[in-house]
Amino acid sequence: MAVNTALQGILDALGEPRLLIRPDYSVAYANRAFRRRFGIEDFEGRRCHELVFHEFRPCSACGRICPMERAGLSGQPERTIERDFVPGGERFVELEAVPVPAPDGAAVYFMEQVLVRDDPQSVREREGIVMHSAAVQQTVAAIGRVAASDVPVLFCGPSGSGKSRYARLLHENSRRAVHAFIKIDCTTLNDERFENELLGRLNTVGSSRTGGLSASSGGTLYFDEVTALSMGMQRRLLTLLETGFVREAGSEHSVAVGWRVVCATSALNPAALVGAGQLRADLWLRLCVARIRVPALAERIEDIEELAQLILKRLPRAERTALKLSPEGLMVLRRRPWAGNIRELESVLERASLLSDSGEIGPDSLDDPLGGNGLQDVMPKWGETTDSVVSVDGKTRRELARALGISERTLYRRLRERRDSGNGELL
Repeated sequence: MAVNTALQGILDALGEPRLLIRPDYSVAYANRAFRRRFGIEDFEGRRCHELVFHEFRPCSACGRICPMERAGLSGQPERTIERDFVPGGERFVELEAVPVPAPDGAAVYFMEQVLVRDDPQSVREREGIVMHSAAVQQTVAAIGRVAASDVPVLFCGPSGSGKSRYARLLHENSRRAVHAFIKIDCTTLNDERFENELLGRLNTVGSSRTGGLSASSGGTLYFDEVTALSMGMQRRLLTLLETGFVREAGSEHSVAVGWRVVCATSALNPAALVGAGQLRADLWLRLCVARIRVPALAERIEDIEELAQLILKRLPRAERTALKLSPEGLMVLRRRPWAGNIRELESVLERASLLSDSGEIGPDSLDDPLGGNGLQDVMPKWGETTDSVVSVDGKTRRELARALGISERTLYRRLRERRDSGNGELL
């Protein structure tokens, strides 16, 4: 189907490189910006993956994400970032495909915008990731390097630093983005629940009741705090990583699943848990191949202003007036040590929103419920005792957890990890 002159003129008027692609991947038209950027004139009938990536197979067959295929399934614009190796280095290609439907609703064309970047700055979660700091830029760059593959990934970072958000960013920029992202809190799992809900179990009459893994595969399975799994559960996870199969409890048959496994831990030194008998050495060897470090909030002071603005926008206000941070209030936030990271920042701002009588949050609204520097002040006291800890500055464990904006279970786990690591620094 030839593209009429009027449509060609509209596409040529656009400043960004655009391709008009047929459902069979053949290019119907390349606008002037694309021809100039890529130095290509003979586009008619050639495939989009050939023009952009010099590949003779579709992107999905080469381990890349095809936004056109995703747009065809969803009926909505789809965007992805692809890392491409070129002579002298690498580049990041941002692709956005929009279906152009016929009167019957079927896509007759896909209009694809093609932007080439020399860095991964544009790799962002749809919710938005604040990345003014070099520390976060390095984390996002690492995500860009592994997103296109299916290698297991381990996110390492302090509690409250946002590891789950980065795991979702990885998922959204992988070929599995059209499938589910399932988060599993390993601190709440026991062996029975792990088998019943994740691996499945045969019922009493022998018919299969599949669990989450075998029922809907293809997406990303995210194990939060993976080091909290029992040794038995770690063995099952290792089997999944090595074989791609899971066996239902009570069955002799294995089921193939297509999940990508992503894990996270806030343990200060995960390798030390191997020697302590809390982490299987073979599982650690599988997970440590692609480790991505998530920085603490104290390492990304440049991001605090925008992070605070995003948090304040999400807070409910009965009078519907927008909350904003005063310059003096921002200075207070930038000076704090933030041992509790983003979770502590959210807690502080939520409390400040309740204390503020106006739409502006200043230093007076940002005093800490623990006094002084907040969580940083109690850190040395946490190290003085282990399981016998029942109070800090006269507060019970429950009151302390509530003041810190975390659950009592999380507080107990932090104390246990501190004891096990033998390190004087609290994550």
